Amino acid sequence: MTQDYEARTIALAGMQQCLAQVQQIAWHGNYDAAAVYGGVDKLQEGLNVLASTLGQDTDKTAMERLRYFATLNVLTKKFLADTNLISQVSTTLNILQGEIHDLQSQRDYVLQRLARLYQNTISPFRPQLIIHGQANLLTEAQHSNAIRALLLAAVRSIVLWRQAGGTQFNFLVGKSKYLRHIDHLLT
Repeated sequence: MTQDYEARTIALAGMQQCLAQVQQIAWHGNYDAAAVYGGVDKLQEGLNVLASTLGQDTDKTAMERLRYFATLNVLTKKFLADTNLISQVSTTLNILQGEIHDLQSQRDYVLQRLARLYQNTISPFRPQLIIHGQANLLTEAQHSNAIRALLLAAVRSIVLWRQAGGTQFNFLVGKSKYLRHIDHLLT
């Protein structure tokens, strides 16, 4: 049971880290592409963001991330019910992985492909996820591609969270367990 909550906490931290980066792009136009994945040691930001989201003093940005999570959770459930879409995402990611030799020099290409993958697979589902931010930043192709790629990564985290037994109910009632695991992972 403890391992389940630790796995769920790590998955939620990954999702929160993605959503924090989405907010950073939407409101400020910048983000840290390396901050998304790479092991638990790379999830410090996500763990801290998750802790603040689960804490008592939920500010406007935390509430916005909770709304994004709730919507993405519904979209992920619909995505998981469609085996053709799962296969399409898996195939595209495998092809993309084989094409990429130098991620830094091909970053824009990768973001564009991941954004298109999100648009073609997750985005058509309802409810529609609406990202709030500065209109001029949200309409720039580079920023919108990065946001969609991060949302796809957030869906991946929600899938991992669900595979570890995560449900909306245990998210709501298990806050103290998540906070304990966050403390453990941060030390």
